[in-house]
Amino acid sequence: MKEIFESIETFILTLPPLLQLFAGIFATLGVIKLFMVVVDFIEDRREKKS
Repeated sequence: MKEIFESIETFILTLPPLLQLFAGIFATLGVIKLFMVVVDFIEDRREKKS
């Protein structure tokens, strides 16, 4: 698992600064979207129980 993160890190560091910025923005939006999907899934399961 550590090797995967190191390879991603080296790939990002070889990019120009503007592309690093865009990669960071898209990664942040992806994490937020993933969090929203997980919360929505949990909320749907709670509504079905009650």
